[in-house]
Amino acid sequence: MSAFTERLVLTALAEVGVKEVGSTNRGPRVDEYQRATWLDQKDWGAWCAAFVCWCVRGAMNLEKIRETAGFKRPQTAGAWDFENWSLKQDNTTQTAKPAGRAIQRGDIVIFTFSHIGIATSGVDESGNFHTVEGNSNSAGSRTGGMVCTNIRNVKLVRSRIRFTI
Repeated sequence: MSAFTERLVLTALAEVGVKEVGSTNRGPRVDEYQRATWLDQKDWGAWCAAFVCWCVRGAMNLEKIRETAGFKRPQTAGAWDFENWSLKQDNTTQTAKPAGRAIQRGDIVIFTFSHIGIATSGVDESGNFHTVEGNSNSAGSRTGGMVCTNIRNVKLVRSRIRFTI
């Protein structure tokens, strides 16, 4: 695992417990996540992808990784659109669809139910792995209103993105 990938995981884990205000997809910290996307404020909504964008941006800043002609940080607000973003990058990302059991700590994991998170572990013998996710909850909702950790199974994974930087 690279220093960047570990920083990505630690950045995400440091946010566990952040909650939106009410059921509004808003709040002081959630608004910061939303600002990491290309969306206008009037279009802010579900924020799982915004959370991942914010974490990537933060890890890039801390590790002093800059955008290049071939690598731009994600700014999409759509979980499934992360696949399109990754496929437009140079070799700094690798997309696997389907991912199978090839998930490791630091991978961005895109789920079949239009949700996204960051893997904090590899896959165990039962096909389970740990994640940190924005706009989820302990029941695993994709609109749960908080940053939390979950245990997911590979059966729910649409694709995964791995950084090579």
